[in-house]
Amino acid sequence: MFDKIILNTSPVLNSKLREALSILALVLFSISAANSAKAQDPQIRLESLDRLAARASQTIDVTVDESMIHMASRFLNANKEDEAKLRELLKQLKGVQVKVFEFENPGEYTAEDIELLRNQLSAPGWSKVATVRSRKSSSGGGENVDVRFMLEGTMIKGIAVLIADPREIVIVNVIGPIDPEKISELNLLEGRFGIPKIGVGWENTKTPPKN
Repeated sequence: MFDKIILNTSPVLNSKLREALSILALVLFSISAANSAKAQDPQIRLESLDRLAARASQTIDVTVDESMIHMASRFLNANKEDEAKLRELLKQLKGVQVKVFEFENPGEYTAEDIELLRNQLSAPGWSKVATVRSRKSSSGGGENVDVRFMLEGTMIKGIAVLIADPREIVIVNVIGPIDPEKISELNLLEGRFGIPKIGVGWENTKTPPKN
């Protein structure tokens, strides 16, 4: 596109001008890429998993948006310790997504079925955390757990948890911001607002070290 604005001047000047415009294009591209990285969305897309519902013996699908969170927080008792903590946590949250697929038999889903989701969690902006293990796993070990944080400054912008064992897939997506010091309080969300008790050990979670 820049070639169209090159003036009909000396070859040397044209060369210099092209070089300057190339540098400008590179700078503009870098700024655009940086802005895109800053604008990473902590809400993951779960539509690719919808096809698993037909194979699952049970499906749980919960989406709680910001307006619902703020409305529900009004009914929490500020005089009760747990509810007071949860109320403070909910003031910052933008949303929560939970999907659970339970299968009668192992092998009713494949790695390809959750590949698009794993690709999202491997995108720039997400940092891997390896310190959480699920207490609820039909295989007993909870080794197939993938936990990711999206950080913004000193705050957690978003959390994504994928638990995949032979008979169950669990996805939890919490859209922040969340104070890392209060992450254990995410346990208080389970069993409330239609969110099932999944057994993610939030109290064992640590934010990943900064590079």
